Amino acid sequence: MTVPMLPGLIIAVLVIGALLCALLPRPRTVAQAALVAGLVAGALALWLAVAVWTRGPVSATWLQTLPLGLPASLAVEVDALGALFLVLLAVVPVAALLYAQGYLDGNPLGDTRRFYALFLLLMAGMMTVVMAADWILFLLAWEIMGLSAYLLVMWDWRSSANTRAAWVYLLTTHVAGSGILVGACALSLVSGDFSVAGTTAALHGLFAATPAYAHLLVGLFAVGFAAKAALFPLAYWLPGAHAAAPAPVSAVLSGLMVKMGIYGMIRLFVFMLPDDPGARLAWGLLLATLGTVNMVVGNLRALGEQHAKRLVAQSSIGQIGYIVLGLGMAVALAGRAPLLSAVAFAGALYHLINHATFKSLLFLTVGAVEHYSGTYDLRQMGGLLKALPFTAGLTLLGALAIAGTPPLNGFASKWLLYRAAVFGGVELPLLAIYGVIAIFISTVSLAAYLKYFGTVFLGPERECPAGHGGSESPAMSASLGILGTACVLLGLFPAPVVQAALAALQAAPGVDLYGAAAVTGADVMGTALGGAGYQPLMVVLALALCALLVWLIRRLATEPVRLTEPWFGGERLPVSEARYGSEHLYKTFLARWAAVLRPWWQPTFHAPPALARVIDLDRWLLGPIYAGFQALAGLAGRWHGGRVKGYVGWQVLATVVLIAVLIGMEGGLH
Repeated sequence: MTVPMLPGLIIAVLVIGALLCALLPRPRTVAQAALVAGLVAGALALWLAVAVWTRGPVSATWLQTLPLGLPASLAVEVDALGALFLVLLAVVPVAALLYAQGYLDGNPLGDTRRFYALFLLLMAGMMTVVMAADWILFLLAWEIMGLSAYLLVMWDWRSSANTRAAWVYLLTTHVAGSGILVGACALSLVSGDFSVAGTTAALHGLFAATPAYAHLLVGLFAVGFAAKAALFPLAYWLPGAHAAAPAPVSAVLSGLMVKMGIYGMIRLFVFMLPDDPGARLAWGLLLATLGTVNMVVGNLRALGEQHAKRLVAQSSIGQIGYIVLGLGMAVALAGRAPLLSAVAFAGALYHLINHATFKSLLFLTVGAVEHYSGTYDLRQMGGLLKALPFTAGLTLLGALAIAGTPPLNGFASKWLLYRAAVFGGVELPLLAIYGVIAIFISTVSLAAYLKYFGTVFLGPERECPAGHGGSESPAMSASLGILGTACVLLGLFPAPVVQAALAALQAAPGVDLYGAAAVTGADVMGTALGGAGYQPLMVVLALALCALLVWLIRRLATEPVRLTEPWFGGERLPVSEARYGSEHLYKTFLARWAAVLRPWWQPTFHAPPALARVIDLDRWLLGPIYAGFQALAGLAGRWHGGRVKGYVGWQVLATVVLIAVLIGMEGGLH
């Protein structure tokens, strides 16, 4: 088997696995088949990524020509950027599939089939998106990804809230995503084909001939990618969709699917945008501004949430802001400060990888809590540390990672973004302001997750009769352990990750503008910008010494620890009244930011009356057909009166009619 065969083989494994999941007879067999398909596809994707990093880009053409004379072919090409995304797509979905073995255990066969088949199709769609070298294939995979995600969000279709959340997601991303279709078609008219390389050259020509039209096309692409990435102001679909989806789906949607929008932005602004300083500055500052708004809005709204899944989802909006801020800084500083541009890009891609791990981990911990307690309401939970100790430990790990606590992975990527923003302020002072805001918002993110961890796991335990209870599932715990280990390793060894990000940047046409060829991952994490750099192992040593010092002081204390009941001014209060719940936290702070927490725009979709009548198939098509069948069924019921003579009469009549028809046909033939 040759390396160019791997892209097609990956997709074939996932599609065949989805078909098997739809046909297998037992729920457990379906779940195991999906896990095997995910593991095989993930192993092949890792093989392909390693081949790209060691041998260079891999390309293949599945169809040379398309029907209807379309000037396109189904072609794939995997470069260093695509390889980096393939690694994420090989690891996170497999962890989610492993988690689902325990999370969905006991569900009916139909629901289980539907979940795993759609999940594998979602994986296939995302992997094809990052491998596509032609806009036709890209858009086909984009639609498969979007429709699979829509059906997974409304997996529990019996809930009207879930179906509405799925509908809002589908309509928002598809209406905005039509900009990608329009932009690709417009560029293909200039280039003569739908290849990414051809349309990129066409865009460069349009910037030279008609800059306004070229900026319009870039804007159309950007809107489509921004909606998928949940970028402000198109992020309103994300909290509802994540709250409705099962926990493994939420982990993949937040950890990976929204990153497909970021992938599109990288391709657009780094690989397709021409070497035009004015265009790069304008689009870069716009991205950096929108990213900063995302950071503020997402994290502040997470602080005010009482629904555990919505809290983590709002936080996803905030973390996407960090990634887009880094990408915007890289684009804006390209050509002005190449080294800082490379650092900003490396920080953005590094944080994208980190977010895929710790956000998936946090969504899966929320699912484990809901699986045990039967609720997502933080006001009804508490004291689950004894019941779910492993989940509690991994929740704390994920919370510290997402808040940027050293030596975990979140700190390393945010540290690069902070440095790029502060030093970039010399060239563009606005970036320094955005950097200060990013540092402040990290503390807000930590406060939100301390609220989640404290109210769920600490304090007196509350009764949760609606959940499954019992001990922690081995499959779910193993999945959490895999992602938690990734958070630690990505934090302790940042240089290889940064090197992979720089390799992705070196594949861009204007590599000299970004300075990626002049530095290595070790330089970026070290002394490239001056100072001692970041040494995570030294941080671990310092933290270990501090922990040892605290332990010695505690051991040398003369007074033993004495446990006592809380004092309430001499009054005895029941635990339910004395408990400090999630709704009591940060009330003063949240009151000052009430304008941000209030929904700014919650779109409602109402079709015009004439259009509503046209698309109401139940009224003018399906309803009459159903009524006709009902009438026929009623007539048949009246004819079947239970009398043998009546049945014999109908048989005789049918025989006579059949003979007459046959005689007529015979005569007609002669």
